Amino acid sequence: MEILLVIDMQQKYMDKYDSELLDHVNMRIHEAMVAEIPVVYVRNVGKPETEKNYVLAEGLDIVSEFVFTKRCPSAFSSVEFVDFIERMKVDIINMVGIDGRCCVAKSVLDAKQRGYEVRLYLDSVAATNDKFYLKEIPDMQEVGIEIISDYT
Repeated sequence: MEILLVIDMQQKYMDKYDSELLDHVNMRIHEAMVAEIPVVYVRNVGKPETEKNYVLAEGLDIVSEFVFTKRCPSAFSSVEFVDFIERMKVDIINMVGIDGRCCVAKSVLDAKQRGYEVRLYLDSVAATNDKFYLKEIPDMQEVGIEIISDYT
């Protein structure tokens, strides 16, 4: 089974990124819906007492109830998310979201290390420091992560 994993598209972070990012992520969500690929959201939350401040972004298309929380960079730090994808027998993970340098990068590499086929959609990923993020892409490709560089 294949999923689209939307990472940390949260209102708290959106002012750091180009406004086109949300449009691109929503296009990927729409493509997944048309292809009947489940859309899964993972959001970063701070300390338990501040979790309510970490809501999904205004304007983000929420098309499923599959929303998980994490407190560490990788989506795989969420036990509930890991249990979910194991139950669903996921084998392909398409990833979009923020931050490409940290949470997305760590999630991509963890997914690959766990044996998943991984596709990273660069047009739907943003980083606060593109200089370092873009330098890591060849390393991701080297370990077998498929990099999709533009909107198709």
